[in-house]
Formats: sequence, structure tokens, C-alpha cells
Amino acid sequence: MNKSIRFLLTATVFVAATFACNLQYVSQPTLSIDDQAATIIAQTLQAGNENGTDVSITATSSSTPKPTVTSMIVTMGPTATITPTYSVPMLTLREQTNCRTGPGLSYDIQFAYVKGVEREILGYYPQENYWLIKAPESATGECWIWGEYADVTGSYWVVPSLTPPPTATLTPPIAPSISKWDFFCNSASGEMNITILWKDNTNNESAFVVYRNSQQIAQLPPDSNSYSETILFQAGDSFKYQVDVLSPGGSALSSEVSISC
Repeated sequence: MNKSIRFLLTATVFVAATFACNLQYVSQPTLSIDDQAATIIAQTLQAGNENGTDVSITATSSSTPKPTVTSMIVTMGPTATITPTYSVPMLTLREQTNCRTGPGLSYDIQFAYVKGVEREILGYYPQENYWLIKAPESATGECWIWGEYADVTGSYWVVPSLTPPPTATLTPPIAPSISKWDFFCNSASGEMNITILWKDNTNNESAFVVYRNSQQIAQLPPDSNSYSETILFQAGDSFKYQVDVLSPGGSALSSEVSISC
């Protein structure tokens, strides 16, 4: 290379440098992420075109994952069992009632309870409607009450159904003894007032029956010992009275008393 060419190149470089130094600095705006990405893609395409090659651009996208639904199985606890409240089964008498050795008239009477007595129930014999109760008055500590004249409360449905005890050999009753009879004849009115008293000789009677001239005129409850009535009469009339006792072992008739005005 000759000296003239070298000189020309040196001068050109010097002028270019001086011109570059005199240019004002222009600040470049800051590009957003999307603008920067577009610029990079454009430069890549340009470079590919300049090099004569095709640039394959693959767009990558990431889809937002769908929320996962988790099945929830709620396991319930064991089924609750409702236990009814227990209360002591009790029997209350509405009327005076005999307490027997078994559930029926064929059993002996141990004693009689008065109205209002309360006792705990131990068992039941539904065929005859008899309740087995606690009975401190009894030698065995229990006896049987007919349910016809009793109210039951508490958890009486839990008591067991019982088998009746063997029936004892029944003893025939002893006939009542008429101990006294009083009467008054009113001739003006034609009426006679009479009262008969007797002794109860049986401890398990179910009833007393009063007869006048062999005709039944009254039936009385257990433990009765008297009967009174007023009847019409005519002069010369005579009346005969007897008292019969009924029990599981049979019946027994008293001796006869005769009354006349």
C-alpha cells in the first residue's frame, strides 16, 4: 500500500472519531418485557434472513393447571342407641284387696291390703291378671295381687311373666256361726227390721251369701260379719235366715235361725 492511501485512511478514521464525540447522548427508553421479547424475535428473524436460513420459532405456552377435586368421604360414627330411663315398677291399690299365695282364687289369702297401699312389682301372670309384689308382711316376702283393683306405674313392662306355684290342697271352709240376731216388728206399718251377726271362721273366703227362706237375698265381700234389712210382714209370718261362706275349697252353710212376729 502506498503512502497516499495510508494517509487517506488515517484521516478518515480521525474525522469519524471527532464526529462521534460531538454527538449528543440520547437516552434509550426502557422496553417492557413484551417489547424486549418482540425485539429479540425480530432480530432473530432478520439474522436468519441475512444468513439465508429459515428460523423456526416455537411458541411455548404453559396452561394453568385445573384445580384438583378431591372426593371427601365423611365417615359417620356408630348409630347412637337411645336407652329408655328405667323406673321401679310399682302397684297402687284402688280398693281393699286380698294378697294371696298364688295368682287366683284357688290360692290361700295371706292378708288383705287397704286402699292406697303401694308395693314394688316383681312379676306378672297375665292369664289371670295377677301381679307378684314385694310383701314384707308375708313370711316369704311376697304375695299375689289381682290387678282389677290396682294401678301400675314405672317400668312394669320389664318384669318377667311367671309360672304360678303349685296349688295347695284346698281345705273346705268352716261355716260361719250366727252369734246374734235382733229384730223389731212394727204392727202399725207392717214392717220388720232385722240384723244378723255371725263369726267368720274361714281365712280364705271369697264371699258370704245371705239366704231368707232358702232364697238368696244378698252377697257380701270377704270378712263381712253382719247383715241388716227391713221387710214387710203380716201377722203369723215366719222367716228363716242362713249365711253361706264361699271359698276356693267349697262352701259351708251356717245353722238356721227362725224369726216371726
